[in-house]
Amino acid sequence: MPVPYKIPVHVLHFLLLLLLLPAQASFAEPPARVVSINLCSDQLLLMLARPGQIASVSRLALEPNSSYMASEAGRYPVNDAKLEQLLLLEPDLILAEGFTSPSFVRLLKHFGLRVEIVPNSFDLRGIRRNIRLVATLLSNQSQGEALISEMDLRIQRVADHLPAARSKAVFYQPRGYTSGLDTLQDTALNHAGWRNLSKELGVNGYGNIELESLLVAAPDQLFSSAYAPGTHSVAQHRLSHPALNRITGDRPMIEIPYRYWICGGPMIADAIEILADSHPVTP
Repeated sequence: MPVPYKIPVHVLHFLLLLLLLPAQASFAEPPARVVSINLCSDQLLLMLARPGQIASVSRLALEPNSSYMASEAGRYPVNDAKLEQLLLLEPDLILAEGFTSPSFVRLLKHFGLRVEIVPNSFDLRGIRRNIRLVATLLSNQSQGEALISEMDLRIQRVADHLPAARSKAVFYQPRGYTSGLDTLQDTALNHAGWRNLSKELGVNGYGNIELESLLVAAPDQLFSSAYAPGTHSVAQHRLSHPALNRITGDRPMIEIPYRYWICGGPMIADAIEILADSHPVTP
């Protein structure tokens, strides 16, 4: 007598997920159920979506130290960028960003899901491009242009009142981590009227700067951003090294909230305004 074949549980789960997929994706109409699976795409989705469009944002969107839109994100279901979760949400558009694993994007597309990538941005041009991209995907171009106009207006107001001479600054993190060319910090420093010494010392992207190099460069101001305020690692204690105070003539290091530039978005204007207000007062 033949032995009945028992289908493994994981295979049953897989077949169930297949049944939940829409028969055919249609991109002709504006998306009605949009899911974001990364922090940076979360921010733009929360800023640009029409009422009822958001089906889910990533869990990172709830973290107030890194998410500019944390309070708004709390109104929506969250996901952990897991295939099973995303299939059950039945999205007609998934927003990812430039650091999303290409293999995961291919997997999502294999299951018939529409995935759009929001590229990484490191300057105002890239920020404007991404706002327009997401606004177009959501069929909400007017809101996108309004965000860009407000951002540009705030930055222009800063530019109209900058000091003639540019003071020297360094963005300085635990272990000497700093931001050079092609970073949002460099963009913000430049538009706020500062010279970014890390860039002038040859740092491209994110890298390290030795304390000795900092002493020689003699910046007028040090800036930092704590990813997790309230923590006290050995590396963080180095930020209060007496030599750092001597470098800047006892001017304290100024903290800029990380959420303003962990992702490229119109919140860069907040960082630029704070940086511009931090110039030394001349007698």
